[in-house]
Amino acid sequence: MKYFELFQSPKVENPIAVMGLDKDVYCYAMRQKDFEALDKMKVAYYSGSESEEPCDILTDPTFMISDKLKRLIAMYDKEIVFKGVQVFSTSKEREDYPLYWVPQFPEINALHSSSIINDNGSIATLILDNRMIGNMHVFRLSDCLEYKVVVSMTVAESILRRRLYGIGLKKLEVA
Repeated sequence: MKYFELFQSPKVENPIAVMGLDKDVYCYAMRQKDFEALDKMKVAYYSGSESEEPCDILTDPTFMISDKLKRLIAMYDKEIVFKGVQVFSTSKEREDYPLYWVPQFPEINALHSSSIINDNGSIATLILDNRMIGNMHVFRLSDCLEYKVVVSMTVAESILRRRLYGIGLKKLEVA
């Protein structure tokens, strides 16, 4: 099966900056115990500037996905747990209130032994080990410092059909 890394597209120049979330609680490298400590639903804010883009993936302060992307992912894996962040604009002119979700993706050790890891722990060449993946459609790599979300080709195609905004997909090598 073919797999893709799911990330916020670098073409998004000005994603909305979520304010009011404690970066110690809503941390970049969210692990199981960190996720369990989150409220089921949290309220946060963004400036509401016209230049801010409410895209379907946010990465600051933690990895969050839009409600549309959450519903799509839940179709492929009903076991994934999500905790919500309702975001309100501080500007009276802006009346869109996006709902984001912090996902707790299943974590698996799926790096193939031929993957190349830099001295600082980042991944230079990512190669997935097909034996470790099984029939999973959405997962997170547990054996790297970076937050890497991987989706199957089925999920990637479904994302592309829906034309979600600010989504990046990169084909990964599988051995």
